[in-house]
This record gives sequence, C-alpha cells and structure tokens, in this order.
Amino acid sequence: MRSFITSVKHGDVLPLNKSVVLKGIAFDGGAGVNKVEVSIDGGKNWREAKLGQDLGRFSFREWTLPITFTSKGATQLMVRASNSAGETQPLQADWNPGGYRRHVIETSHVTVA
Repeated sequence: MRSFITSVKHGDVLPLNKSVVLKGIAFDGGAGVNKVEVSIDGGKNWREAKLGQDLGRFSFREWTLPITFTSKGATQLMVRASNSAGETQPLQADWNPGGYRRHVIETSHVTVA
C-alpha cells in the first residue's frame, strides 16, 4: 500500500493562516483503499482526508484535505492509507521478500511562514 501528497513537495514553504488544499493519491494491492489520513505535525495528530471516486481494485484513489496552518516554522507532513482488508501503512518500511513493496508512511518536510 502506498500514499503520496502530490500538491506539496519536500522543502516547500506554505502560507500561515491561509487555507491550503493538500491533494494526493493512494493505492494498494487490490483490497481497496478506504481511508487516508494526514498529519501536519509529524504524526502527533491525524486528520481524515476526503476520498475521491473508487475507480476499481488496482486504481489510484485521489484524496483531498483543506488545511490552515496556524504555527510558523518547520514541520513534517505525513500521509497514511488504510484498506478494506484492515491494513494501515506503518511508520517503518514493511518490505516483502521480493523487495518491491515499500509499505510505509511517506513524510515531506516543509516550512510554514
């Protein structure tokens, strides 16, 4: 399972006290993504994103989450997905024996100014 923030990249400077819509995609091995959560404080708190249309078992699932940053400084944006089989992306990579399943929470370092 993977999930990404596609509207913000590592190192971006985001505005203070203005709404920003975080956007991204998530996908899994076929069980179906049923939840995406985003943290704007390095994993202390998580907010559920709005999922886009389910286009089928192996499709990307878009997600969006409007956010207003109320504190200046460096922070970590984190995104994790869950699927219908009860799996949620972990903090530590969960590689499979073939070495191609990078099953882990993605993190982007940004600055709010």
